[in-house]
Amino acid sequence: MRPCDPSSSDRRRAAPSVIGPALLAAVLVLAPGWTAAGDAALGERIYREGRLASGEPLQARLRQGLALAGPKAACATCHRRSGFGSSEGTTPIRPITGRYLFRDAQAAEPRLGRDPGPSRGLRPAYTDASLARALREGLDAAGRPLGGMMPRYALGDADLGHLAAYLRTLSAAPDPGVTATTLHLATVVDAAADPGRRQAMLEILEAYFRDRNAGTRLEAERARRAPWDMAREYKAYRKWQLHVWTLEGAPETWGAQLEAHYRAQPVFAMLSGIGAGTWQPVHDFCERTALPCLFPHVDRPPQAPGQYALYLSRGLELEAEALAVHLARSGVQGPVVQVYRDETAEAALALRRALAAAGLPAPQGRALAPGAVPDAGFWRALGQPAALVLWLRPADLAALAALDPPPGGLYLSARLADLAALPAPLAAHAALVYPWELPQRLAPRLRRLHAWLGLKGIAPRDGPVQADTFFAVTQAGMAIPHLVDDYSRDYFIETIEHGLDNALAPSSYPRPGLAPGQRHASKGSYIVKANGTHNHLEPLGDWIVPDTALPGGGK
Repeated sequence: MRPCDPSSSDRRRAAPSVIGPALLAAVLVLAPGWTAAGDAALGERIYREGRLASGEPLQARLRQGLALAGPKAACATCHRRSGFGSSEGTTPIRPITGRYLFRDAQAAEPRLGRDPGPSRGLRPAYTDASLARALREGLDAAGRPLGGMMPRYALGDADLGHLAAYLRTLSAAPDPGVTATTLHLATVVDAAADPGRRQAMLEILEAYFRDRNAGTRLEAERARRAPWDMAREYKAYRKWQLHVWTLEGAPETWGAQLEAHYRAQPVFAMLSGIGAGTWQPVHDFCERTALPCLFPHVDRPPQAPGQYALYLSRGLELEAEALAVHLARSGVQGPVVQVYRDETAEAALALRRALAAAGLPAPQGRALAPGAVPDAGFWRALGQPAALVLWLRPADLAALAALDPPPGGLYLSARLADLAALPAPLAAHAALVYPWELPQRLAPRLRRLHAWLGLKGIAPRDGPVQADTFFAVTQAGMAIPHLVDDYSRDYFIETIEHGLDNALAPSSYPRPGLAPGQRHASKGSYIVKANGTHNHLEPLGDWIVPDTALPGGGK
């Protein structure tokens, strides 16, 4: 809830009061030396949720008269969970952590500096009394009117005390995994993951860390000799140390394994990672420990949104929703049949939900029993559906040639199988739900990565894994310098959200991007057919974004 910078019109005249009766009742005359006393835990609830100690929603009003309440009035809505602020258009939203709020704004502080405008000076430190005035009346620590984006709050003394107590603790110290010289980072490997994919990921991470540390040695020397006005900037540099956490055995045991790794050496964040099946225990660990987890290679990312785990895609469920949009647009007539196993049951359920949202009849489902392999008789018994959707891997497709003639439409997930797994006649008839960039478009985008691989002596292998690992680690590399020496995990996540659209290194997915609160970067999928070569796929229509194409966003 940091006072925003005033506009030029604010600098010329004080803003007219928009404080309503409820706000007037809360505006008390405070002695200049008044000091708040409060509970930081209750202040956190006000800050993040917009909920007062009483449980009532926080009330506020903008200068234009618009009333805000509850989460919409919460400080974190603008100033973010970290308290380091952001921007709205060309308007900066300044930090409000205790380190910045309760001290003079010095020109040497890169996040504060001088207030804009030729007549603006350095603002003095806030006191509890001047913070109360800012929140209730819209005047900053120097008595100047705040910008129009800064609400005026109905806050009694007790709640003000709670909020001030929390702000003093907000991002007050570096999060775990950071020392004066070293930034500890981890990657997580499911021992059951394909060895080739694991190698492809680790080669990228290890080479990037070597490059990064070679440059950091130079920056450390610069920090030692830096003039006073650059000293804090150079303090951002640390040696990066990679920890590979390999998880073995049943997923039910992974939580304890992760806890043991973390106790042995806390890390600031997880970069990339690779799974063979469920990723839920890793996701839960990241949320439980407030540990950022950036873009692991997983086919089944948890669907429940979290705060700290970021994924490139929602996986099979997103693809099922995109397929439902395609079937609706193509005017499918007749029954839709889908075949799946337990591991892909979530995709089958997502297709059922999405077809209902698109106004189509529910599909018929065929679940394969564990260990059972569909034979020719199984496929013939399906009859002639208008569309047959297979959430299956190549081992289950050996007898598919028994489908003669083929169904009206045959669809597979490219994440599970490809057209090479089908008998030749069916391969020409089938279509893929394809969540990645088309091969003919991706190849030119990966030239920079391939040049980097050549310089590092790394052979190209498993293009999506290499591309997405490089994407994840370069996102971290771009975000961390922005932290300066404020090593806050929340601010790290926020910086990645803000900058993902400007990524220099492309991922295997087209158009990745994040907005505040979003945790899946890719929002859609193609439906494609082969066009003479596996390296050229023909899209059957445009990129499909279910969130905009289905009522309720496909959920």
